[in-house]
Amino acid sequence: MEATRIDLTLDELRKIGDRLYQNTLDPGDYLVLRGILLERIEKEEKKIERAINRLRNLESQNSTEQEITSDQSRSSSESVPPPSAGPADISSQQGQDNPAPKPDPKPKGHGRNGASAYINAQHFFHKLVAGIIGSLCTCGAGRMRRYREKIIVRIVGQPLFRAEVHHFEQAICRICERIVTAEAPAHIQDGIGSSYIQYAPSACAMLIVMHYFGALPFKRIELLQGGWGVPFPDANQWPVVNISDDHLSPAHKALELYAMREATNFGIDDTGSMVISVMRGIKTQLEELKRLGKSTEDVRTGINATAVFLETPKGIVILYYTGLHHAGEILDQLMKYRESKGRPLLVKVTDAASKNFDHGQRDLLIEAVCNAHCFLKFQAIKGAHPAQYAIAGEVYKKVFDNDDIAKKVGMTPEQRMEYHKTHSKPLMEKLKTMCANLVANRLVEPNSKLWEPVNFVINQWPRLTKFYEFPNVPLHTNLVEQALIMHTRYLGSSFNYQTDTGSEVGDHHMSLIATAKANGREPVGYLEYCLKNRDDLRKNPEKYLPWNCPEKFTFNSQHKPPEPINQPP
Repeated sequence: MEATRIDLTLDELRKIGDRLYQNTLDPGDYLVLRGILLERIEKEEKKIERAINRLRNLESQNSTEQEITSDQSRSSSESVPPPSAGPADISSQQGQDNPAPKPDPKPKGHGRNGASAYINAQHFFHKLVAGIIGSLCTCGAGRMRRYREKIIVRIVGQPLFRAEVHHFEQAICRICERIVTAEAPAHIQDGIGSSYIQYAPSACAMLIVMHYFGALPFKRIELLQGGWGVPFPDANQWPVVNISDDHLSPAHKALELYAMREATNFGIDDTGSMVISVMRGIKTQLEELKRLGKSTEDVRTGINATAVFLETPKGIVILYYTGLHHAGEILDQLMKYRESKGRPLLVKVTDAASKNFDHGQRDLLIEAVCNAHCFLKFQAIKGAHPAQYAIAGEVYKKVFDNDDIAKKVGMTPEQRMEYHKTHSKPLMEKLKTMCANLVANRLVEPNSKLWEPVNFVINQWPRLTKFYEFPNVPLHTNLVEQALIMHTRYLGSSFNYQTDTGSEVGDHHMSLIATAKANGREPVGYLEYCLKNRDDLRKNPEKYLPWNCPEKFTFNSQHKPPEPINQPP
C-alpha cells in the first residue's frame, strides 16, 4: 500500500483530533487517519531498509578487506609477542578468551595511611628521660634496650590562608624630613598586590585551586576567612586570580602548543555551561530579530564547556574551553597548531554526537567512537531485553579484559593493536552479527528500546572497531568524561561565569590544575613554583610544564624526613 500525502492545515487536523476524542468521526476522517498511519509505516520501513543497506555495505567492505589483508594479518598476529612473554607463551594464548592469568589479588590491609604518606607533615621527636635506656627494668630480671619508636599522626586544623604582619622600623630627619625604612626581606616583595597588602604566591595558588578545583565561591571563602580572623574580601580575590592568570598564561599557551604538536591521541567532549554576558548577548540578538520579523532559527544559543584529553610522549594534557562553540569547532582551532607533514595521523575518540564530527580535519585524523557508550546503551535496556544485554555484556567484559592485559604486560601500541585483532575482533564480530540478525529478520523496530543500541552498533561500526585497526586508539572516553567533572563541580557551586574574561581565566587555571594532577604533580605547589618564577616563566615557558618541574611537587614522592623542630629534653 502506498501512503497518500495528507495536505491539511493545522486547524483542520486539530478538528479531526477533537472528533476522534469525542468518538464522532466523519467518514472522510477515516481516510485522513489511514493516510497518516501509512505515512508513519512507510517512514519506519525506510529506517529499517537504511539499516539493512548499511549492513550490506559493511559486509561488502569487510569481504574486500579480508581478501586483501588476510595474509598480512595472519603473519603479523603470529609474529608480535608481548614484551614480557616468549613465543611459547603467546602460542599457548592463541584462541583463548582470557589468554593471560589474572593478576594476584591485592593483599588486604588495615585501610589506614602509614606515617610515610604524610610527606609534608612536621615531625616532633620526643625523647625518653636520660638514663632509661640501659637501666635495670622494674621486673628486676632484664635491662631496657632501644625499641622501635611509637608513632601518632595528629591532624591539625588551620585556615586556608594565614596572615603575616611585618613591622618596619623607620627614622625621619627633622630638617629635610627624609625617611629611612628598615630593609625588607626579598620574599616580602614577591607577591601580588599593593604596597600595603601582598598576596604571596602560595596564597595565590591556594586561592586558584580552592576556587576552580575545590569549587568554593569567592564569597564563601571570604566568610570562612573572616571567621578565622584573616579577612580576604571577595572583591580582592578576583583581581588576585586575574593577575595570576596574566603570569601563568605563557605556561598555558606552551602546554597547548606542545600538546597539539606531540599528541598521539586525544578525546574531546562537551557539557553545558553558562556565561552571563554571552547569554545576555543571545537574548538581545533574539529580541532584535523578532522585532524585525526575521527568523531566529540560525541563532546559536548553546554555551558549552569543552574538555580535551591528550596523550603525549611526556605526559597527559587536559585543556578546557568555554563559550559559544561545540567540540568540532574547538578541534579546528587546535589543529592549526599541528604540523601534519611527515607525522602519523592523530587519533580522536569521542562519543557519537554529530557535533563531534562537524569539523574540517577528517583527512588528518583517525576518528573512533567510545565503546563504553555503546555498552551503556545495552545496559539501559537490560530489564526489557536481558538476552541481548547478556551478549553485549559478555563481549565487552572480555574486550576490556584484553585491554587490561595489554597494559599490564607493557605492550607497545602496535602490539596492543595486533593483540586486540586476534582476541577482541572475533568478540566484536559476534556483537555485530547479533545486531545484523535482529535488523535483517525485522525482529527490532525503530520505536522499540532495543533499536537505539542495535542501530548504534550498525551506524558506528567502522569507528567502534578502530582500536584493533590502528595503534594508539583508546577503547573509551571515560577519562574525558572524568575531566569534565571539574567544570561541572565548579558550575554547580558558582552557577555561572559573569563574563568571557572570567570563563577564559577559569579555563586556563582549570587546564593547569587538571594537567598537573594528571601527571602526579601537587597543584598548589606547582602553581606556587610557577608564580614565584614568573619572570623566567615568561621567557622560558617550556621549562614550567608539569613534567619539567622539580620532583618535590610530585604526589607521594619520597622525601627525607624534615629536621626535628622540637626535641624535649
